[in-house]
Amino acid sequence: MNYHLSYWYTDEKSWLSDRYNTWQANTQTKDVRYNASDRANRTSIVYGSLTYSVPELIGKMGMSVGSTVNYGDVRKHDYLYHPDTLLLASQLDMLNAITDPANSYDSHVYGIRAEPNITFSKRKYYQVGDSPVKIFYDQWRMGVSVPILHEALDYQRGVIDTTVYRHTALLSPYVSFRTVSPGGNHSFSVNLRYDLKDVDFYDRVNYRDDSQPLVVKLGNPDLKKKANTTVSVDYTDRWGKNERQWHIAATYNYQHRDVAQSVNYNPETGVYTYKPVNVDGAYSGTAKFDYSQALGEKKYWRWQMNADANYRHSVDYAMLAGETESHRNVVNTTTLHDGAYIQYSKGMLNLRASGDVSWRHSVGRMYDFETLNVWDFNYGLSGRYTIPKLKTTVALDATMYSRRGYGSSELNTNDFLLNASLSQSFWKGKIIARLEAFDLLHNLSATQYEVNAQGRVETWYRSLPHYVMLHLVYHWNKNPKKL
Repeated sequence: MNYHLSYWYTDEKSWLSDRYNTWQANTQTKDVRYNASDRANRTSIVYGSLTYSVPELIGKMGMSVGSTVNYGDVRKHDYLYHPDTLLLASQLDMLNAITDPANSYDSHVYGIRAEPNITFSKRKYYQVGDSPVKIFYDQWRMGVSVPILHEALDYQRGVIDTTVYRHTALLSPYVSFRTVSPGGNHSFSVNLRYDLKDVDFYDRVNYRDDSQPLVVKLGNPDLKKKANTTVSVDYTDRWGKNERQWHIAATYNYQHRDVAQSVNYNPETGVYTYKPVNVDGAYSGTAKFDYSQALGEKKYWRWQMNADANYRHSVDYAMLAGETESHRNVVNTTTLHDGAYIQYSKGMLNLRASGDVSWRHSVGRMYDFETLNVWDFNYGLSGRYTIPKLKTTVALDATMYSRRGYGSSELNTNDFLLNASLSQSFWKGKIIARLEAFDLLHNLSATQYEVNAQGRVETWYRSLPHYVMLHLVYHWNKNPKKL
């Protein structure tokens, strides 16, 4: 029997201040808005789990029953103020005079989530070589988990003052099969799982948020649950004295139903309105192959290769240039990838040369979609050496990251990354000091561009493209007293 009990509590408060300058070209008018936000989030969670197992219920078939129980209590306070709407100085302490009730809310979510489950399995074992140790594994497993949810949401926002209840019992069955050869050199497995998940509680509230001048967010009470099926196959083969191993795997994932963001655009005001909606029919498939082997009699050298292919049928909502409403959009992407490295390791010295290349081909059904044929590749060297008498470790790695075939010069880049570190142990290894320098040549930008599954450009901002950091680690071990 296994059991677990834990408790979490967080209390967060913050004040935010924003200024929006909006220029309306059609009316030649300028709008300046000042927003101040008072936010608080208090969360209490009690979590418990209990599992009881019978290894041999009938013959070699075992059974496991259990459940997790989670009680949550989340209180949110998010009020928006417009200081620029004050008419008199005497109103400075009168928050009601500057509060935006339509964009201010108090919410309280509380309830119990339980997930009982039952699993049946059959155990087998294998032995490696002449070892008397038996390694047990589940030859097959089949079971079901039933997430049960009883939640309530007290929500007050402007003229909305309501309590929403959610009582659901979902079903997530799974089955798996695995077989291992008597010596453990060959292994084959197949897994199948169906998951049903509820959507975010707040997305189902019929609210309107226009706290930002050009963005409106809406809820959708008609959202349905997410549903997903995953099947995977895996085979591993090990043989020989040089630790040869190859591995092949395939995975297929089908999204019966998911959630996307639809958008409408008002050309007269420049306002975008977003609303969550259900989409279906997305799927993806992946195949992988890995091979690794030690070289030479003393096995100082080792090389590894991993290749994979992925096909993704992405379903989302997108808006064409010149249109005012988003439509269901499908983008099909094929990705081929291969990576390899060769490594030398002897004593305190470790050297590695590596390379990685991927090709991506994306085709969209919308007329304005530009077909992507792009390459991402990198190659580099790395090394690590520990000076025997000083016990000082020096590490250095240099890698060139390149991208080609994109329609923008901001994406077709060459970034040479040089990193170094120096570490030293003290006090019989209990304290380790490590000085790390990332991007010594300052070649990385604080802005990075990526292309998402819909073939659209996303921008990611990073505050520390290069840095120097000192790490101090203290190891403390205490052995249990002998009985």
